[in-house]
Amino acid sequence: MRLQRQWFQKNKLLVFGLVSLLSSCWACEHTKKERVVTSAFYYWKTDFSLSSKEEKILSDNKISTLYVKFFDVDWDVRAKKPVAKALTTSKSPLPKGIRVVPVVYITNRTLLQLNKSQVGQLAERIVDKVQDLSDNVWKTSSRTLPEIQIDCDWTNKTRRNYFLLLTTLKQKIPALSATIRLHQIKYRSITGVPPVDRGMLMSYNMSDWQELNRLNSIYEPATLDKYIDELEDYPLSLDLVMPAFHWGIVYRNNHFLYFINNLTEKVLLSKKLPFDIQTAHQFVLQQDTVALGLALRKGDVIKVEEVPFDNLLKGSSLLCKKISNQKLTFALYHLDESSLSSYSYEQISQLFQNVK
Repeated sequence: MRLQRQWFQKNKLLVFGLVSLLSSCWACEHTKKERVVTSAFYYWKTDFSLSSKEEKILSDNKISTLYVKFFDVDWDVRAKKPVAKALTTSKSPLPKGIRVVPVVYITNRTLLQLNKSQVGQLAERIVDKVQDLSDNVWKTSSRTLPEIQIDCDWTNKTRRNYFLLLTTLKQKIPALSATIRLHQIKYRSITGVPPVDRGMLMSYNMSDWQELNRLNSIYEPATLDKYIDELEDYPLSLDLVMPAFHWGIVYRNNHFLYFINNLTEKVLLSKKLPFDIQTAHQFVLQQDTVALGLALRKGDVIKVEEVPFDNLLKGSSLLCKKISNQKLTFALYHLDESSLSSYSYEQISQLFQNVK
């Protein structure tokens, strides 16, 4: 007993230090803030008009944010300047309690053509056009635009101009975000990190849809696993958008020919077309035919790409655990009754609840 007292006297500072450390760890564990999650959708159609089902989905899931594509920026060869295309219009009012984040898509061929002074001019024109559409289409003139998001799959050749554009835009608006592809997460030492306030991780379009032999270009769990090792260390706060859409792709002589939006296997099989099933989700026409609004030939391959609900649920859970920031916006792409037809109301709600 005496030896124990002597040891304690000699090492009491160490003991008190350990007790304090353990108490601090316990306190941190029990005072850790819950993640703050904002639920959102993308809206990627030119005309804004909500069906009753779409309105119900917004209401049931307490959606507070819509990322709406306002317009594309593309290069006009004849005019030799960037122009706005596919401008948004509104055919129905915005539901109460919803904020709109304007999204502007910029093509790489536009960025390739610009010099430094033209980049500054483009930034000014983007802000003016967004504000003009907000005032005249969305009737938000009484409110300051809270955020603009830029969507661009930049390359090594366009990175300099793109990052300069983002830097210039950031000086003109309260908040700026940009879409981030998976390859830009994994290879950030090559692609760079965009100079924005937040990034939106696009967890879809994972491989080249022009290649017939890809299993699923929209979303494939095995492909996802190859790109997310560096996700936890990405030096930018990230939000997440998952795919909730499907399509068909037509190939002729192993080359991409057409997209068929919102095509499911169920719909394709209901057409009772003259085809054989070549591999999973691929259908080969056995004779010339007209269907789905297309003139199809013998030998054409129709590949249907859908994302099973279980893959979405597991993938969103995995990615949210790897994203380290405490505030997160979780979105689905995109708000469209036909695109969402593969999922029940309950499944859509489960996706949003799963990340909270």
